[in-house]
Amino acid sequence: MDQTPHSISAQKLMFDLGTHRIPQLVDVCVPEDIAVAPWRIPGAVHVSHQDVADWAGTANRHVPIVVICQKGLKLSHGAAALLRSMGFYATALTGGILAWLAADYPRLSLSAAPSVGTHWVLPATRDRRALSAAWVVRRWYDPTAPLLWVAPELVSEVASRFNAHALELDTPLPRAFEACGLMAAHLSAFLDHIETETSPVVTLLGALRNLHHRDEGLVHAALPLLDAAWVAFRQQIGQEAA
Repeated sequence: MDQTPHSISAQKLMFDLGTHRIPQLVDVCVPEDIAVAPWRIPGAVHVSHQDVADWAGTANRHVPIVVICQKGLKLSHGAAALLRSMGFYATALTGGILAWLAADYPRLSLSAAPSVGTHWVLPATRDRRALSAAWVVRRWYDPTAPLLWVAPELVSEVASRFNAHALELDTPLPRAFEACGLMAAHLSAFLDHIETETSPVVTLLGALRNLHHRDEGLVHAALPLLDAAWVAFRQQIGQEAA
């Protein structure tokens, strides 16, 4: 599909997915469209097109915005134009969510994935599995997700008490996130690679524990390392932007 003004292709957006460069994603699909395709792009938040101006009050003016509707037509382009009139850099996703799904790009099941704003409870093991899990939550579910780190045996109980989502890491990471509605084949392969391979990023993640004693500081330092490892992995398997 040809690009129209103020638009971004699914392929270009996919290239930034899983890194700090991902734009703010706003899904304005109406309920009847969601019923047809009950998925969202990882990191996207659902906002009614009528509420976009209100949502903009909470948006980061320094980060680009991509607006998503079903087919990439009137709703996304109208909402993006409204955001541009408010001083944001906003574009519409060409072809909308249907083009994204047709390309078999990563998606989140609306019936299984925790909503944006949900607290996640993780085991405070501070190892590469825990840091990889935190990276997936922040890069693929919710960029600002609150992470609650507790003793492994308390994850489930804390989650139930604090209305949060428990992420117990007693199963392989790809399986754990598939249970949370994330469908992403290349990501699953990457997580397997991190979990099973001896690579420079694994060594660096281990070293970070000696430099950061606070959980959030450790996560903040680990995210860009995992971003770089993800990009390198994608280049290795030949999945690059056109």
